[in-house]
Amino acid sequence: MQLPLTDITAGGATAFTRLGARIWPKRGAAAFWWNLLPNGDGDLRTRHAACPVLAGSKWVMNLWFHERGQEFIRPCELERGATEGQDDF
Repeated sequence: MQLPLTDITAGGATAFTRLGARIWPKRGAAAFWWNLLPNGDGDLRTRHAACPVLAGSKWVMNLWFHERGQEFIRPCELERGATEGQDDF
């Protein structure tokens, strides 16, 4: 999900070239798209790029939703230091 935090007076769209579509940033709006096909493969039609900002600054917040949970890939430690020696992210 893409949440624009600023208004832009010129440029700054998010372009989906394979779909021939653009999303223009507007503060307070939100854009959401599925980037996976029903079988779980990536949907290449949703590849996108940011167009240059011609006036002003573009600030956006992205929220990522995952198809599967991650709770068992790297479980939270129950006690301080329980995962000592493992990489911290």
